Amino acid sequence: MRANAFCFPYSFFRQDALTVLQELKSSGFSGINLALNYHGSRDFLLRQGPQLEYLADGFHYYLPNEAKYPTNSIRPTTSDHLLDNKMLENVTSTAAKLDMEVNAWAVFMHNSGIGKVEPEATVLNALDNRFLSELCPANIRVQNYVYGLVSDLSSRGIKSIAMESMHWHGARHGEHHERFFMELSPTTEFLFSLCFCAACASNFDRAGGNAAGLKLKVASALAPFLTDSDPWLGKELTKELLAEILGAEILHYLKVREGELARIYKKIFEIASANQVEVSYVDQSTLLDMQSTSPLDLSWLVGIDPDLIKDSLTAFEPLIYRKSASEVGAIYSHYKERLSMRLKPILRPTFPDNLDAATLDAKVRTLSDLGASDIDFYLLDTWRPRDLKWVAQVLTKLAN
Repeated sequence: MRANAFCFPYSFFRQDALTVLQELKSSGFSGINLALNYHGSRDFLLRQGPQLEYLADGFHYYLPNEAKYPTNSIRPTTSDHLLDNKMLENVTSTAAKLDMEVNAWAVFMHNSGIGKVEPEATVLNALDNRFLSELCPANIRVQNYVYGLVSDLSSRGIKSIAMESMHWHGARHGEHHERFFMELSPTTEFLFSLCFCAACASNFDRAGGNAAGLKLKVASALAPFLTDSDPWLGKELTKELLAEILGAEILHYLKVREGELARIYKKIFEIASANQVEVSYVDQSTLLDMQSTSPLDLSWLVGIDPDLIKDSLTAFEPLIYRKSASEVGAIYSHYKERLSMRLKPILRPTFPDNLDAATLDAKVRTLSDLGASDIDFYLLDTWRPRDLKWVAQVLTKLAN
């Protein structure tokens, strides 16, 4: 069993790399997924504290190489990166000596640091509201930023890039303190967050659609929600329901954006592969409905068609954040049946998913029995010593 620990750079700001990596190796880990580009958050970190740490949005935890970014690209600014590469170089060199892998963990489209500076690069909904925390993948300057980021990270001596947030998003969980003082059905939330920026509109028009007309239909469909109540409360969000509300054109619109994302993924894979770097997709579709055990059926909500992108990935990394081993097993089996490729399920050994060593042991053993050869664990900086101990115990059992 190969196991990597997701971790923030803070693990290496306050402890030397040798201390951290030796502890992880002795606990059964084969490497780390190091956050090298991350979104804004407030985190209660225990390895560095106890410490409340405030992470800056879209921050690059290294010194970017601007030569890696194409012309007409959004570029890192002096305020959103470290001033040198000492931390990263120390981690990669130490890991090499210990025969441990270092993977880059990067967040792509969830970036209000860029969004507030370049609002035209963000999602624009049917009501002409900007989602400043969400970059639009269809925007050419955003795409070039993605290609530059991948090229830059691939040159850093890493083995793989764990891509998070490389897709569109829903309406909520974009900012730290949000107010939606009304009920939003899944259908309303989806329509409210659907992007109609210039790039998305242009792509649809070129594909034979009428973006302006569809945008008006979506705005009109949202009117009852804005004036009285949500007409789709209690109804399941399906493509069939969307077609009933807006006509078949909405299904064409969804296909166009899935094709656009697939094209971007192919380019990312080409860039990384040219540098002998692997690419994995941190799949958050498991979080779209916490009761679902077939999350790939929901990927279209964020513009992903798994069948279109799987050949542009080395691995799928589903976030299997569930409380029971049976749920974990059901979700993993779903991925295994749908995708004939390498899977790297991600578990949290902490609250709210896990409260004791026995439960974690059952989850890991279930995955192992189903054929999993990789399991990653989230998030080292937030673990109590007991959490690391629990992970070490189950990895040691598997090794023996």
